Amino acid sequence: MEKDITILKLIESLKLIINFSLLKVVDYWEADLCAIGLMKGNKLVYISTFNYAQNEDLMYDFDLETIDEDDKEEFNVVRVGRNVSEAELVSEIKLFLDV
Repeated sequence: MEKDITILKLIESLKLIINFSLLKVVDYWEADLCAIGLMKGNKLVYISTFNYAQNEDLMYDFDLETIDEDDKEEFNVVRVGRNVSEAELVSEIKLFLDV
């Protein structure tokens, strides 16, 4: 996977905290090197470091989304988080994806 170092480090960090065998890493944003998704069932967590990649203290943006069962192209945003810490991001991922 060709992604920005901020995303690669995040994934490695998350693997120490979250059981990735329960998740699927998705990359619907190949052109955006600072974005990645974590999916479980019809739930998707979009994560971006784009706005903070150059900052000393890395923060994250995320969208919690559900995918319409009848129309796989239809995503419904459930919650949005901006400028959050890794700890807050992890908490949101665990709660939303039930992992």
